[in-house]
Amino acid sequence: MHLKYRPTLLASIAHFALFICVFILFFARKYESLRFQAISDYFPDFHLHISNFAIAYLLISGIGFLWLMVGLRFWKVFLLGIAVVLFNYLYEYVLPWLNTRDALDAHYGFWGSLLATVEMFLISRYGLRENKHESK
Repeated sequence: MHLKYRPTLLASIAHFALFICVFILFFARKYESLRFQAISDYFPDFHLHISNFAIAYLLISGIGFLWLMVGLRFWKVFLLGIAVVLFNYLYEYVLPWLNTRDALDAHYGFWGSLLATVEMFLISRYGLRENKHESK
């Protein structure tokens, strides 16, 4: 695969750290030992809805990071973010297959999408350098 850009060290560390944090939040649904009491105190139902947040974030951030490194422009990542938000709201409000309708799930998905899209914007703007070590 041809990578037109490489992430800076700071962008790589930040991306990896956010990825790990979101995974921890996702797995905290099942494992109480991973839960943060401060979050549970402020948002008692937080862990019931975090899967939408995590899936939206991981999808956009994972795909978007790769897209940016291969040279796609940020606006395509932005369109992916919009598509994920629209599908999430459509699924939660109109097509509740294998799911109960839950507006709060859709809102959590929106915030996960927003976080990932902002992260991708910052990486596209400040966290990529031209890949001069590519093999020809």
